[in-house]
Amino acid sequence: MKTVLPLALLTLATGLAACSGSETLDGGADAGTPDSGRPPPTSPNEQGWWRGTVGYEVFVRSFADSDGDGIGDFQGLTARLDYLNDGDPTTSSDLGVDAIWLMPIHPSPSYHGYDIADYRGLRPEYGDFDDFEAFVTAAHGRGMRVILDFVLNHSAKTHPWFESAAMGPQAEFRGYYVWRDEDPGWTRSWDRRPVWFEENGSYYYALFGELLPDLNLANPVVEEEVFESMRFWASKGVDGFRVDAARHLFESDDGQLADQPETHAFMQRMRERLHAEYPDVLLLAEAWVGVDTLRDYWGDGYEYQLAFSFDVAATIKDAIKNGTPQGLKVVLRNSAEAYPDRGYEAPFLSNHDQERTLRTLLKDIPSSRLAAATLLAMPGTPFLYYGEELGMAGGGTPQDEDKRAPLPWTDEAPGKGFTTGDPWWASTEPAGVEVAAQRDVDGSMWSLYRDLIALRHLHPALGDGGQDLVPVSGSTSVLAWTRSKGSETVLFVANFSADPATGLTVQADGAPTLLLAEGVATSSISGNSPLTISDIQGRGFAFIRLD
Repeated sequence: MKTVLPLALLTLATGLAACSGSETLDGGADAGTPDSGRPPPTSPNEQGWWRGTVGYEVFVRSFADSDGDGIGDFQGLTARLDYLNDGDPTTSSDLGVDAIWLMPIHPSPSYHGYDIADYRGLRPEYGDFDDFEAFVTAAHGRGMRVILDFVLNHSAKTHPWFESAAMGPQAEFRGYYVWRDEDPGWTRSWDRRPVWFEENGSYYYALFGELLPDLNLANPVVEEEVFESMRFWASKGVDGFRVDAARHLFESDDGQLADQPETHAFMQRMRERLHAEYPDVLLLAEAWVGVDTLRDYWGDGYEYQLAFSFDVAATIKDAIKNGTPQGLKVVLRNSAEAYPDRGYEAPFLSNHDQERTLRTLLKDIPSSRLAAATLLAMPGTPFLYYGEELGMAGGGTPQDEDKRAPLPWTDEAPGKGFTTGDPWWASTEPAGVEVAAQRDVDGSMWSLYRDLIALRHLHPALGDGGQDLVPVSGSTSVLAWTRSKGSETVLFVANFSADPATGLTVQADGAPTLLLAEGVATSSISGNSPLTISDIQGRGFAFIRLD
């Protein structure tokens, strides 16, 4: 574990079935009060503004530039909010998303910001606090929540805390980081690189590289700094925190670098303290791990309310690439068994650390459209990565910048509507992958995302309903499930193969009404117990209400 060094530190109080003809994937009921007698959480996970919503990830640097310096900023983002949600549910010129997740906005020596040099500051190229607060107010005025990326596992090496700590064992902030006299020789699991680095005759722990020293969260003073920083942003209207590297906050003395009991206890304390003042604040875990371990971050309902579903992201894309949904079916079954509430999941297709979806799917548009439909048919709170709604493929290099390039608003050079100057990174997207070319254009990728989000909002079963796998006979490439809430049931059926599937029997009950589909005609659907579908085109899908 991270040890507290005896350096005049303050002592501060610190205080998770089968039914006829279908396979229930609904998870368990509300965990309630655990057997230990612990009182229920201040804000139960089953209640919260994020239930039934759709989130959208934004890299401020790449979204919209207001001053022509080639770098996106808060004023540019604020000016473009109507693109995401104009606050009027009767219009069709906005995507209709409900929450904006901002990648790090703090001062940082890097372009991406995942090495924070001031936890309560703003990077100046994005704007000042007046700009930020105006953005939050404008987002809230349109019905959108704001989620802040919060990197509490490590700081920048240029943070004043570390610059002091590195001066020697008696330095004022020495205990803010983890030090040893000798290198214990640990390596990280995914690439076997070392995690201890020498500085002035001692070694500090830095899981993600020597420029990113891990904070000593076992130190009660550091814990207080973290809490006060989160409290600071909540007081400015931030509605939630996406906790980066959630698995790695603590490590054991013998080199276990993830999923330690102290990590869970720490976040449960953070949640309890935050919710005492801000009961609606969301904690969203970035824990890149399978469902069996991810469940632990629910913490019997006392830890994170949401966690990104990395297994779902991978298996949706694999199912489409391979033409078979068997792996996705396994993940859905595992999720149903692991999670007490399927609303805990935050499914997505790609993010800033991953190759963009369209590139993964070999730039095949029908495949990407099926991926979008599958994502928005999932339980939980789905998240879109900016530009996904346009079919951005990103550059073909391993550079992270190519995954995070500016959003093309128009086809005008050099900035494609993102900036009037030279963009900080050049877009490689082809003609047609621009907002102006797709917005409110029938048949565009953008219009499909808009329509899928609207459908999800219109039908509570899709927004916050349970999930049951439904048996399908006639093709191994077709997968179906129902989403149910109250008296409403919506069936989702999809053909993951590029080849048509014919003569299908779907074990679902109810008179069918086609809500939205591609590659499935109303005339091909008949019966009500079971349902028959005569033909689904390759990569086709359908949302069908069952009455």
